[in-house]
Amino acid sequence: MKNSAFFFCALICIAIISCGFPDGSISIKHSQYSHYYEMTAKFNPDKTAAVESWLDQELATGDVSFTNTEIDGDITLDNQATFYMKKSPGFLNIKLDKEKNSDAIYKKVRTVCEGIQDVVR
Repeated sequence: MKNSAFFFCALICIAIISCGFPDGSISIKHSQYSHYYEMTAKFNPDKTAAVESWLDQELATGDVSFTNTEIDGDITLDNQATFYMKKSPGFLNIKLDKEKNSDAIYKKVRTVCEGIQDVVR
């Protein structure tokens, strides 16, 4: 009986570890308000390079790159997009003021933020 209980506990521990808990957990929150849009993502830090590559591919203009950086401040791109970004391994927060950006820029940033979910899986 003791062997069965031990085996069951070991099996549960292996399942939790193989799922990557807690580093494998993903939390993505999108908030939409009348004046701004915000996305906050918490993900496995091992996926940071993929997120940076996605941001470079979809948002970067000119000499801007999001790769190998930690950011906590306002970003202005060549296309006049301006938004707040906080980025570190396993974490990304983007907040865009709709009144300071065109509708096209808002839609682009929102689409990029929605795509983060596929990147971190």
